[in-house]
Amino acid sequence: MQVHFRNGYTSRIWIAIMRYDPAGCGQYGNWATKGWWSIQPGESVYAFNTNNRYFCYYAEAQDGRVWNGPYGPIYVYRDAFDSCVNIGSTAAYGTVGTKLKDGGNVDRFTVNLIQ
Repeated sequence: MQVHFRNGYTSRIWIAIMRYDPAGCGQYGNWATKGWWSIQPGESVYAFNTNNRYFCYYAEAQDGRVWNGPYGPIYVYRDAFDSCVNIGSTAAYGTVGTKLKDGGNVDRFTVNLIQ
């Protein structure tokens, strides 16, 4: 499944994700983490492919709006990152919780971030 994000909100949004990846992160919690995608209002981005129907995301808008949840937490950094859920670093500025999405059994799934 291809996972895309669409910014249906009124401000620029930054997105971080958590996806199931036991091959790459088996020793570190089985979940890969990655960020940041920057999306202007009305734009869409392709984020990743997965064979798992579940994935998680965290998003924050330039105006302070946040989309988060109870899954994770994941370590986040000021710059782009690509890691695993149980790998932290002193370079991280904190941790965030993520929202779980069920992409079902489709070839392409788009998360539409709105108010």
